[in-house]
Amino acid sequence: METLTIEEKVKNAEILIDQKNEARFEIVQRLEKREFDRFHMLTELEGLSLEIENFAVNIKEPIQYLQGAVDEYKAAEEFTNQINSLFHRLKNGRNPLTEEKQILRKIKCAQEQRDKYSAYVEAKTWSHWRFPKVLLNSKESVQSHLDRLYNELEGGSKQQKAYYSGIHQLKKRLPAVERDISYLQKKLEK
Repeated sequence: METLTIEEKVKNAEILIDQKNEARFEIVQRLEKREFDRFHMLTELEGLSLEIENFAVNIKEPIQYLQGAVDEYKAAEEFTNQINSLFHRLKNGRNPLTEEKQILRKIKCAQEQRDKYSAYVEAKTWSHWRFPKVLLNSKESVQSHLDRLYNELEGGSKQQKAYYSGIHQLKKRLPAVERDISYLQKKLEK
């Protein structure tokens, strides 16, 4: 049996330490790469989520507001039709004086309601939706802009699907990266 001298033992220990340090360095490098991958994936997930939120703000909310404006115009039109009908009844009918007074009161009430709806639509502030001021001058112009937004929504839905697909793929890959990081950290501790 051969006995090792102290110098040989020290040399063997230094070689073993160098091997362990090289192995540790490789593990640290792999760990840093996987942590970078995880950071990149989480950043990409956050970006895709923001895109989805922005889509809702930029398309869906304006559609709701414009639909509300169209409804207001429709309500004003209904009052206009009611007023016209009452005027026709007043003009072409043989009504007793009390009934004519009642019709005039209904006309006045309907006019006030119509004016209220019209004023409401005109008073709404649309500047934060990037709508031109002339947009709200008629139901047709609001409907036209609404139709354009619906077309954008249809095209955006395809983009939304791509975003959701990207999110799904990233969420699918993320657990594997997390497992690798955990494994490498445990290996490094050993």
